[in-house]
Amino acid sequence: MNTVLYHLLSVGAVFLLAGQAAADEHPVLGQGNISCGSWLEGRQSDNAGPSRTAWVLGFMTAFNQYGSKSQADDVSEGKSTEELMSWIDDYCGRHPGDNLHRASAAFIDEFRRRTGR
Repeated sequence: MNTVLYHLLSVGAVFLLAGQAAADEHPVLGQGNISCGSWLEGRQSDNAGPSRTAWVLGFMTAFNQYGSKSQADDVSEGKSTEELMSWIDDYCGRHPGDNLHRASAAFIDEFRRRTGR
């Protein structure tokens, strides 16, 4: 009897942990799901580049509007679009298996680390 109860509790714990892990993830929509490898291919061939660039800029704008602690924060720090995309290119070159969302989030994490925000 104790063995059956132990197995039931073990199975329940696994489902509870799996549900918690799923709850910690937020859905990513659109171009944010493409791999960094696809990002780099698109940047080199200019295939789908504008819509993917727009997705990254939209992500950064959303941070400025909703994730920033101060109205004066600008994650781009006045950099040009090409400078921002170059940062993403560099990240993706080092992490080709990550997706575009993760690369964009890493950019914001770097901004927070540098500025202490």
